[in-house]
Amino acid sequence: MNELQCVLAINNYGKIFTLSAFDDQWKPFPHIGMDLKHISAIENYMWSIGGDNQTYLLVHNLDGAIRIKEEVYENERWMPVGSFSKRLLPTDRYCWSSENGKEEKLKENIKLPSFVWQWEHEWKLETTFEENDLDNSGWTYAVDFCAKFYPTKRWNSCVRRRKWYRNRIYTGMNSWCIISPLHKDFTQEPFICVSIGGHKIPGAQLGVIMVWAVTAQGRIFYRKNVNKMWPEGCLWVCVPTKEGSESRYIDCGPSGSVWVVLWSGIILVRKEVSAETPQGKKWIIVGSPEADSKITQLSVGFHSVWAITNDSRVWYRKGIDQNLSEGTCWVKLNTFMFSVSVTPNDQVFSVGLDRHLYFRTDISKNYPTGKKWIHIQASIEIEQPKEKETKQEGIESWISSSFTEPSHSAPTRLVGNDSKNNLNLNAKEINPSQRRVSAWSPKLSIGSLIGMEAKPDSFMELQNNSSIKKPKTFWSSVVGGSIEPDVCFISQWFNSPNDRETIFKSKWRREILDKLIVLRLKEKEFQQITSFAL
Repeated sequence: MNELQCVLAINNYGKIFTLSAFDDQWKPFPHIGMDLKHISAIENYMWSIGGDNQTYLLVHNLDGAIRIKEEVYENERWMPVGSFSKRLLPTDRYCWSSENGKEEKLKENIKLPSFVWQWEHEWKLETTFEENDLDNSGWTYAVDFCAKFYPTKRWNSCVRRRKWYRNRIYTGMNSWCIISPLHKDFTQEPFICVSIGGHKIPGAQLGVIMVWAVTAQGRIFYRKNVNKMWPEGCLWVCVPTKEGSESRYIDCGPSGSVWVVLWSGIILVRKEVSAETPQGKKWIIVGSPEADSKITQLSVGFHSVWAITNDSRVWYRKGIDQNLSEGTCWVKLNTFMFSVSVTPNDQVFSVGLDRHLYFRTDISKNYPTGKKWIHIQASIEIEQPKEKETKQEGIESWISSSFTEPSHSAPTRLVGNDSKNNLNLNAKEINPSQRRVSAWSPKLSIGSLIGMEAKPDSFMELQNNSSIKKPKTFWSSVVGGSIEPDVCFISQWFNSPNDRETIFKSKWRREILDKLIVLRLKEKEFQQITSFAL
């Protein structure tokens, strides 16, 4: 288990705390000036709904920068008069094209997708081909464009091409970046729920991510072209549902399974989701567990779905697998919780009615619902308040700089006649690049909290001005999407002696310890035999 994996939780003030798998203390998530209503996360990537009802993305704790290489091929054909020329045959590819020649690509038409990206350099020629050095012109030669290319010119070389490249780098690392809304006036139809998942969808390319969201008007949207190298994607695509079906909550599991809760309590499950069709093809209806109850919240794992009804009852969906994503029936647990969160390996965290956090023990293939809830009693690291005058000066300085520094991007509220510029809601695809100004920014914008640094290094700075306490913290939600917990690693979270005894005296643990003892005895015996032989 990766030491960077952690559980995320939001308290009743909208502040995020993290609990590492190898730690026993909740630590404040290092973000500045922004409270959150809702978060959804996988390892290193987090989408959220802010207190201002806007959608944000955070990419954090990556080992290296996100860098994308843009490539353009320049093509020429040999002519009997004048040698090689840009005058191509009607059946040839474009003069400036992609590698396969099917797409026309002009250097001047390749733009940065948003302000969060920056060019590292100007266009350069590729001077190597299949580990061979090319001359300064960078041309490679072939009989025809569909034939094999060679680094040197031959007697039958009728065409040639060379590759231009330019790198762009993602500059929003460790910063909250705002996602462009559906309309210039984001209050017209803000998102109320967002979910990230699909990073373990079978057969998908490495790095693929799925992001789904629900708006205040109950519509469902899918974020197109999201992956680990392009974390913000390119545009929102409306996924229609049956007329009158207003959504309130959505969750996407690691396998790409998408479950939606309607205001009526009915569940919609997206069918035929695959690597080829990440948006799926149709919705099917899953009824409520009981006639007099409605599901209000749910969480999707790899092979499990847990849900909460309006009477706070916990339910488990039985029979879920790759062939039957909707499962077979609901199983009622004799427990009551406020919300649940399922991890990618189907372990479960929850927020109790007392607003404390719990973990479900002994979940396995034989016992998919586990046995009991254990209270997570990890201590909380709280930053010590500074001197009143110093704090006041800092706030005033921050506010002053926020409103005096020139804007490097679009403000959160755009000036102009919104009624004339609103996008058509009936359109299937809403492309943010069609607007004159992008709402993206990794930097400080006037009147907004965009791009505040969320550096992991700031944890060390917090420790100098922090204390470990057990205050009466009330939690509003917990997110387990960025951790795959192993009970033997997280036992320090449970301070109760009885709970620890349950974990350490488990049958599987005793079997492992017995095998280790036998192995150790064999090692000693082997060492004794070796010493006698010498």
